[in-house]
Amino acid sequence: MKSSIPQSLYSHSSFKTRSIKVFQYLILGTVKRKDPSFFKYELINKILRKTLRLANRKRINRSLLIEINKFSPTVLLISKGIDIYPQTLLKIKKKNILIANWNPDDFFNSKNSNKNIINSLGIYDIVFSSRKHLFDEYILRGIKNPIYLEWYFLPEYHKRCKIDSKIIDKITFVGTYSKRREEIINKIDSNNSIEIWGSGWNKSKVISKSNVLYHRQILDQNKFSEVMQTSLININILTIENRDLTNLKIFEIVASGGILLTEKNQSSMEILGEHCFYFQGTQDINNMIKVIKSLSKKELLEYKEKTYSKIINEENSIDDKVKQMLNYLQV
Repeated sequence: MKSSIPQSLYSHSSFKTRSIKVFQYLILGTVKRKDPSFFKYELINKILRKTLRLANRKRINRSLLIEINKFSPTVLLISKGIDIYPQTLLKIKKKNILIANWNPDDFFNSKNSNKNIINSLGIYDIVFSSRKHLFDEYILRGIKNPIYLEWYFLPEYHKRCKIDSKIIDKITFVGTYSKRREEIINKIDSNNSIEIWGSGWNKSKVISKSNVLYHRQILDQNKFSEVMQTSLININILTIENRDLTNLKIFEIVASGGILLTEKNQSSMEILGEHCFYFQGTQDINNMIKVIKSLSKKELLEYKEKTYSKIINEENSIDDKVKQMLNYLQV
């Protein structure tokens, strides 16, 4: 399916010895933007996708069945599956093909789900998800075999790099807009310099503040490590609509050599350990910012190194996750 997940799988070594086909599809009417700062294309594409949604989905499902007949796979791995009809999956299942789903979102997040996903839950033989705290609910709502598979980092992008710039006394946030994220960032004391990368922030009042710089574009993965390493603090704010306890950023930021300040919960603490920086609520975030800024360069380096070692040495790369997945799929 068209997603960063299967593309990542396809490009990594664990799949190189296997016969694989990635089913790619072009959404009819999608306009490609040449300049990522032009967020107007997001609105244009949203309108086009909505207008042509039915035609696109019929074509996608028809094309998928054709590819299945040509390739005759033993396993079909679907990322999310928002465009795949349950009827299509049932036809594929009759061919004795194991069907698995790897969904980056909560299945019941209305912003990233639909009837195709909900009505297909009982069809999948295996469902991979990072949300083990929701598995009891998932099983009650039809998922047969949920498997815990945590998030990851991409070693080719998320790695410490040699940089000439020193650490800058600034707070960096990378992520799409949400009301909750806006509220938390807005509560950060105004004597802190803040930089925001990501989409959807154009109408946010927080970007009009004198201490906030909005880059009006998505941060290029090739520049990600440099930005993380040169920022004194990199804040991670979870998505409550997804009922997240972890996300990609906790792995990406730490693997890139950045200092992470993230929301405190048991799952994050198990992954990151006691030497990461955590906050609980808007008042606590300012307290933790003060704590981090009070530390010496040597102390900061010690905290960062211990968290970095924990992420790097405990099978958290995309290759590690692919290997775990292959073990479950038995291919």
